[in-house]
Amino acid sequence: MYLFLVDETNAGFVPNKFFILGGLVFTEEQVPLVDAAVKARREEYGYRNGDSFKFNTHTRPEQVSIENFRLAKQAVISDLREIGVRMIVTVVLHDVAGQEPDRLMEWGLENVAYPYHKLLGEESAQGFMLMDRDNQRYDFLESFHQHGFDYSGSRKSVQDRILLFGMTNDNASHLASATDIALGAFRYCVNAAGGEGRDEIAASMFRDLSHLMWGVEKENGVRQIGGYGYHPSPKPSTVYHPPYRARYERLATALKEYALDDLDE
Repeated sequence: MYLFLVDETNAGFVPNKFFILGGLVFTEEQVPLVDAAVKARREEYGYRNGDSFKFNTHTRPEQVSIENFRLAKQAVISDLREIGVRMIVTVVLHDVAGQEPDRLMEWGLENVAYPYHKLLGEESAQGFMLMDRDNQRYDFLESFHQHGFDYSGSRKSVQDRILLFGMTNDNASHLASATDIALGAFRYCVNAAGGEGRDEIAASMFRDLSHLMWGVEKENGVRQIGGYGYHPSPKPSTVYHPPYRARYERLATALKEYALDDLDE
């Protein structure tokens, strides 16, 4: 049984910025390993019971130094890579998606649920999918379970593989902390690609983070994550407005420079 924890970031409409949604896929065997790893890092770096362990700097507890805050997050991402956890994310430029938050969220969830369903099928598994708590989205989860997803005007059922849709929150499990940290690191890299952040920091994050992305080995030995763990939406080749297409192309170029694997779909 697999578990997919999903969160969103860069959610508020900002021109020329990417909305990001995604998370981590844990196998049944990986769940206790990740739980123990995050718990150990909390203790190692001075987190107390009740302290949030997240990526955002504003969540740093006062007794945790800035350096330990950075090292703790880096250590968790390294642990996730060693354990073999996989990541699935989607990005869409706010200018392309428009200013309809409900549709944006539904679109993002569909964009990551489909590859999760594909992963489950390829590995003959079933699983659960939990999103970060949002009381306005229960109708989405009900619709996903009952009716599946809308692809090219037709509905695709996922009940054969995804047995449960639900919600959780960051302080409800160590797995949620791991998801927040990984997605936050990815957000930093995406924002840095747009000039909001430092390239050297983004590159250092991707030394481990890129290995979390679900991918496949191609015949030439290159690992492809486009269409598997990484889903720009819409596909850059279908973005015809030159400024928007240039933004997608800059993101792809920067992520490759940050040591991300093949982004081609």
